[in-house]
Amino acid sequence: MAKNKILILTYYWPPSGGTGVQRWLHFSRYLEELGWEPIIYTPLNPEAPVQDPKLSALVGPKTTVLKRKIWEPTNAYKSLSGKKGKQLHTGFLQENPKSKTSWLQKGAMWLRANIFIPDAKMAWIGPSVRFLHRYIQENPVAAIISTGPPHSLHLIARGLKRQTKLPWIADFRDPWTQIDWFEQLPLTKWGLGLHKRLEHSIFREADELVVVSRDMQTQMEKLAQRPIHLISNGFAPTDFQSFVQQPDPHFTILHTGSINKDRNPTELWASLAAFVEQNPNFAKQLRIRLIGALDASVLSDLERFHLTSYTHFETFVPHEKVIEELASCSLLLLPLNNVKSQKGIVTGKVFEYLASEQPILAIGPADGDAAAILNEQEGTLMVPFETAVPWPQVLDMCAVKPNRKETLLPYSRAELANKMHQLLETLCS
Repeated sequence: MAKNKILILTYYWPPSGGTGVQRWLHFSRYLEELGWEPIIYTPLNPEAPVQDPKLSALVGPKTTVLKRKIWEPTNAYKSLSGKKGKQLHTGFLQENPKSKTSWLQKGAMWLRANIFIPDAKMAWIGPSVRFLHRYIQENPVAAIISTGPPHSLHLIARGLKRQTKLPWIADFRDPWTQIDWFEQLPLTKWGLGLHKRLEHSIFREADELVVVSRDMQTQMEKLAQRPIHLISNGFAPTDFQSFVQQPDPHFTILHTGSINKDRNPTELWASLAAFVEQNPNFAKQLRIRLIGALDASVLSDLERFHLTSYTHFETFVPHEKVIEELASCSLLLLPLNNVKSQKGIVTGKVFEYLASEQPILAIGPADGDAAAILNEQEGTLMVPFETAVPWPQVLDMCAVKPNRKETLLPYSRAELANKMHQLLETLCS
């Protein structure tokens, strides 16, 4: 029977790791428990910055995974730039502070902005529509769900919608033309116009649109001129029940995930350096742990403020180990992107940080969606961009163990999956 089968199009899926995997890995698992049978369509050979094979254990027993090869122009770029065999960093992340943007990088960025529209996965759209149309004819489904970025996945779903007339939910984990770095692209007038036309075709043709934050919902409703559902990111309570929390023998400030230039908290490093100099006993206890890829500006600031000797760097830790590390430090650092669209950016990391029940120091706008969520919870402090961190206040906050078990329940993956379940029930009835 097709009534309980759903086709989910996602670029990110185990064994790929990172934040892009988490949302629909957990949604599919909980939707299984609610009676759905997910069919995942994902690349066989994705350009994934990290690998986390243990995440495959979270795939539900009734979930079918279809993998097909994808061609991406990043392979040609890596060959020309001498990075063949390496994974490229996502986003705008500079590895060497002294390096200048090469003609190859500038050319690749121009092609990315004006030819590879909506993104470098565009060559996968046509073959995927043809393959999935044949698959659906032999294996009927009740609905199609696409999640982006990359937004090419939405265009695959659009092609299927046009051919099959099946109900379609387009899930936006990030905006398209409204995302912070879009204005950094060297767009031509023609390229910008095509991006906007394709974006509006998704807004117009999808049966339902879903976003992850309140500000994103407000901004996208203005663009789309229609109601949009908010189903936020969240956390899985079971992730925090499989280990014993270890006491922190130091005062460890922990950050997990990449830090690009827009997220580099220069004022925090400066104020921490001043506090260390004035408080030698604190300096003896201090340890900074940065797990993930770092922009060159981060390394430069740590060196400039004499904090490198306190810092431990790790490029990657598996997700299950990250959860354990979150629960065994003294303070979690949550720098947000210092960009115009920051008010609407609420990543899954926010909820996993909160679920660890550790003190959180966030750097970002006091009137943003992340601040609104953090302010509902114990043991959090949001410091505005370009503002020195009040370290005595931070230490006072860290002296009290937060209790967030009840206030975090609305953000559990199970509760959020139930919202998606209800949307699917209404759409497929």
